[in-house]
Amino acid sequence: MAPSGGSPQSTGGGIRRWLSLAVRVVVFGAIAAGMVWSVVSQWPQVRSTWLGLAWESVALSVLAALLGMVANTMAWRAAVDDLEHKLPVTAALRICLVGQLGKYIPGSVWAYVLQIELGKRAGLPRARAFLATLVTVGLGVTTALGLGLLSLPSLREAAANADSSYADSVRVALWIVAVLFPIALICAIPRVLTALVQVALKVLRRPRLEHRLTWPGVLRVMGWSALGYGLFGVHLWLLANAQAAPGVGGLLRCVGSFAIAMTVGMFAFLSPSGLGVREAVLVAALAPFLVHDGGVGAAMGIALASRLIFTIADVIAAGLAALSSVRQLRGSTPEVATADVG
Repeated sequence: MAPSGGSPQSTGGGIRRWLSLAVRVVVFGAIAAGMVWSVVSQWPQVRSTWLGLAWESVALSVLAALLGMVANTMAWRAAVDDLEHKLPVTAALRICLVGQLGKYIPGSVWAYVLQIELGKRAGLPRARAFLATLVTVGLGVTTALGLGLLSLPSLREAAANADSSYADSVRVALWIVAVLFPIALICAIPRVLTALVQVALKVLRRPRLEHRLTWPGVLRVMGWSALGYGLFGVHLWLLANAQAAPGVGGLLRCVGSFAIAMTVGMFAFLSPSGLGVREAVLVAALAPFLVHDGGVGAAMGIALASRLIFTIADVIAAGLAALSSVRQLRGSTPEVATADVG
């Protein structure tokens, strides 16, 4: 006669499923709360600037931000490829664009944790997903600091202004650039980068790489990262151009300052997506163009408008990536769809 109660294995499996569901609910709730707080807390300061922007500038700015996110995803996929794994473009977009919502949880690591877990669901081992993220972040920082040289003159001038409310933040950003850039350049050399990856694999108790990371692979990651930062700079320039006329010099300064601002924002561990730190660098870069159009106040409004547009772009990108996943499942055979859902 069969026992009336469930087996210990089935009971344990049910508990694990409920725990997994609870964790997902908490994570998505935290992400939603972080995004709402990011918008609500900034709206009073950005309202006048936002309402003064032409809808064409806002639409093109959102598009530039979206394309920059896609470029960053391709950089991550190039790193995965150089680490001896292949991923379809759609899977990489799903992993990165949905995973990046984790940056709205205080603590800079949550976006990477989500990407690693989503990568595991796509068949990418956690160790390889972690290393791909590590390589992409490292080479992305190298690229960003290189592009940041375009905005150094304006940032140095802002840091020297003792009366500026953002001077201290800019000085910290400049120190980070000065210390990190030489180290990042050395670590970007494939031989050195391979050695660091092998050490990480040893610590994680995973098999070593069968071949060394290559210059073509490193350059592909850095090339996609440069394109991403360039598009983010265009996104900012479109907003500034709606208030003033920064021209080509302003475009180069927007690219450089945005690259530095995003890099420095990574070190604001307790701030959701580097909130506050990123804006200080952007204000320092934009203020000279807006002396006769609102000055520092207008620059802060544009920086906060940029933050809101990135929030909108994050939601759109994640939604499109999730939608592509649903369409892929609908187009699969029942057996494949069942396996994917599992």
